[in-house]
Amino acid sequence: METVEQIDFTRCPVGDLKPMHPEALSNPAALNRRLREDQPVFEDPESGIFFISRYADVVAMLRDHETFSSVIGNKSTRAIHSAEPEVKAIMAEGYPSVPTMLTQDPPLQRRYRKFVDGAFSSRNLRSIEPFIEATSRQLIQDFVDRGACEFMSEFGVKLPLKVIGSQIGVPMEDLPKLRKWTKSFVDNLGMQLDLEGMCKVATSVVEFQHYFVKKLEERRKNPTDDILSKIVNASIDGEQPLDNSECLSMLSQILVAGNETTASALTEGMWLLIDNPDQCDLIYRDPSPEMRSRFVEEVLRFSSPSANSFRRTTREVVLHGKVIPEGKVCFARFASANHDESHFNDAMSFDILRDNLKEHIAFGKGIHHCLGAALARREMNIGFDQIFKRMKNFRLADGVKAPEFAPNALLHGPTSLHLEFDAIH
Repeated sequence: METVEQIDFTRCPVGDLKPMHPEALSNPAALNRRLREDQPVFEDPESGIFFISRYADVVAMLRDHETFSSVIGNKSTRAIHSAEPEVKAIMAEGYPSVPTMLTQDPPLQRRYRKFVDGAFSSRNLRSIEPFIEATSRQLIQDFVDRGACEFMSEFGVKLPLKVIGSQIGVPMEDLPKLRKWTKSFVDNLGMQLDLEGMCKVATSVVEFQHYFVKKLEERRKNPTDDILSKIVNASIDGEQPLDNSECLSMLSQILVAGNETTASALTEGMWLLIDNPDQCDLIYRDPSPEMRSRFVEEVLRFSSPSANSFRRTTREVVLHGKVIPEGKVCFARFASANHDESHFNDAMSFDILRDNLKEHIAFGKGIHHCLGAALARREMNIGFDQIFKRMKNFRLADGVKAPEFAPNALLHGPTSLHLEFDAIH
């Protein structure tokens, strides 16, 4: 097994910091703090990416889409844009990748968002609350009598996957395929793949594309009330309907944003309850919707499952005396901003009573504020409500250490969480 070089991010010279190092991606807290304090604008000598780490700078960056563009091109991912002949041959069997919602700027970005805004409207989300609650209850029922579970796979993944699958319009029996494809898209974003890994991701992406092109053709002929139908049959203000490549781009973004980040937040939320028993006690002493909502918001701030977001400079920028040339890729570091001590008092503490809970940027800011933010909040509030009604005294399973986190350039989440609990009957 290859040995991963260990770096002390708190003490090594600033020039030796490696933000794309697997350890920095898995456990970024020490690096983030070092960058905020010593190098708030840091150019990684290996990747050439500029890392922006302080809260005020990240928020300003997200609000200025004219200077910090979301159209990155082929620099933002590895596998699907790889120049490797083996990968290109696989991708040639599918459809070209095109920029749409998260990877596009206004006015085109607004056009794409319009096609799916209705699916995430307050009215539509209220209508699916009974489904979220029933699904949460059933998932808990499947393991509650055991007094133990692997939370990530038995609840964290399944709840948002079932919800987004039902909203997209995918049969429940095909959810394992959605999970497989989601993982491939996440791996592609992670910038940690070797050639073999890129080939596997490319194969999975092409499978996803062909599966959904068939579904899109079905919805063109026989539309229903799902997201697939809304995307493929929408025509707003006389605009041309989306082509297959545009539809596939939007679906891939909805799929990842609609289940992967929520699965991570749900699972890390359970770990935070275990690791902060005083905060857990607050919730059980006051099980009100307001207290539960506070818990959810602090989980989102603390965990920041979307840890970073790409941007590209459209002009030269000078920030904290550092020159960022035009055309450079930048990382808006959400996770670092959400732990910035200058904005969140005692930021490394998990505190559901903090005053500025909702000022976190776990869902981004500005025109690219997460389309599925309201859905994620509903899933987490309803899911945890059912958990608190059926389970208590959470603890790690015997012999299990604190959860580990997968190295990924954009997303941050635990790989598993084996826990034990007392059932409430």
